[in-house]
Amino acid sequence: MRAGELLGRPARDADGRDLGAIREIRAEATPREDGMPELVVRGVIVGRTRVRLFGYQRHDQRGPKPLVALIRWLHRHSRYVAWEDVDASGPQVRVRRPFAELAPLDRP
Repeated sequence: MRAGELLGRPARDADGRDLGAIREIRAEATPREDGMPELVVRGVIVGRTRVRLFGYQRHDQRGPKPLVALIRWLHRHSRYVAWEDVDASGPQVRVRRPFAELAPLDRP
């Protein structure tokens, strides 16, 4: 699956709650046996807003305080979903956990 096939797809949790859509993909570079790096998807960000995070969800991110506060507020309902909890086999992404069990982005 390509990132473009996943980004923007609607997502629902285990209870059928509308989570918005896949907004970002979180990946990590890991070394392969030949020493070359390989990107491994670790999770996705789901949310209703189309405003990008620009890294402001991280607590170590510095920037204009009003801008940081605005972006965090806009993403207050966005959640991180571990890749093993994502079922992207259908036209709509299914998250295997209910919304209450998903990690908010503002956790340190």
